[in-house]
Amino acid sequence: MSIVALSELLGAAVRDASGAVRGRVREIAVAPQDHPTRIAFLVVKTAEGERMLPHDEIKSAGASVRAVTDAGHWDRFASTDGVLLLKRDLLDQQIIDIHGRKVVRVNDVELESTPVNSHLLLNVVSVDVGARGAIRRLSKGLVPSFTLRALLEKIPPRVIPWQFVDLLETDPARRVKLKIAYKGLAQLHPADIA
Repeated sequence: MSIVALSELLGAAVRDASGAVRGRVREIAVAPQDHPTRIAFLVVKTAEGERMLPHDEIKSAGASVRAVTDAGHWDRFASTDGVLLLKRDLLDQQIIDIHGRKVVRVNDVELESTPVNSHLLLNVVSVDVGARGAIRRLSKGLVPSFTLRALLEKIPPRVIPWQFVDLLETDPARRVKLKIAYKGLAQLHPADIA
């Protein structure tokens, strides 16, 4: 079990079962009606168009993504309602408390990767609202990954657990809100927030 950031996965090369690079990750989707935290599929930009790589066909995820099937088995991506696209719907969005006060901006999303049999299970665990997520996104491709990891370890995490995030689908500004009041968030122990 390890933590992978959304910003690390976006743009990552996707290799199929043969090991050949077939595209790059463009988006990551969650279907909250099926499972509130599990990644439903990755949207992969390929030479033939955008394809969906289902969650149960992901073998590994990190600097690159490996699939257990050939690219020919991946369905075409068609935008559907009821699917939360993490990059589009969460990154750079404001998180507000239930009383409508602006709290913070979402800088990154943290995913937990757990190997299960022959594939990898990815679940959303938290949204990063601190400097770590911002630095990770801004320095992507500019700073070597080992240097970036060493730098990020020195910065304290500032995250909001996923179970406290509620989605406002009807809001035209695509805002995200907390399920608890700001006062309740202030009373949480820092270890619970982390």
